[in-house]
Amino acid sequence: MRRIPTINLAAGVRSRKEMRQRCIEIAKLIAPRPLSIEVTTDDHEGMLLETRDYAGWAGNVNVTITTRAGESRLPIVHELSCDGIDVNVTAMMTFNQAMLAARAGAKYVSWFGGRVDDEGGDAERAIRSVREWLDRWGDSCPNSPEIIVGSSRTTKNVADWAKTGAHILTVTPNVLSKMLVNARSKETVSQFLDDAASALKSMK
Repeated sequence: MRRIPTINLAAGVRSRKEMRQRCIEIAKLIAPRPLSIEVTTDDHEGMLLETRDYAGWAGNVNVTITTRAGESRLPIVHELSCDGIDVNVTAMMTFNQAMLAARAGAKYVSWFGGRVDDEGGDAERAIRSVREWLDRWGDSCPNSPEIIVGSSRTTKNVADWAKTGAHILTVTPNVLSKMLVNARSKETVSQFLDDAASALKSMK
């Protein structure tokens, strides 16, 4: 069964043709930075065919494979890795999931940090543990994987997860705008401007 990924639906994408066009546009816009595109089927052979199609859309595309309870996707990750396709294994919630994905050949292991914390876990600690493990053993993995952390809820999430050594953070525009603003900074800059205006006035 094929589906349009949630993030695409939120952006108004309703068909595979629209999805392909939008992804190619975004890949060109952000190149050489990577663009993750999620598979739209749960069928093993269908996933392989789809990911190989995605990989041809742009040179900076990587394919997102989700973890799934009760069914290992690691053989798919390994096969795609051997084909030279960068794979982003997403929905990481535990150290063991990330370690196994890295060993299978994932280029990126993606954490839903906010959801880990929502369930009473400690995303910061878990992500740091994975980074420490990668620093020690990452060279023995097929693709020297990088950590992506998303599902940020607050500016504190971003600061805390950045300190873990995660390679990439995905941040929503809403959270990013809050990161740029600080009441004390605004007050200080306003004071600078007022002082400058007073100084100019006195010079005249």
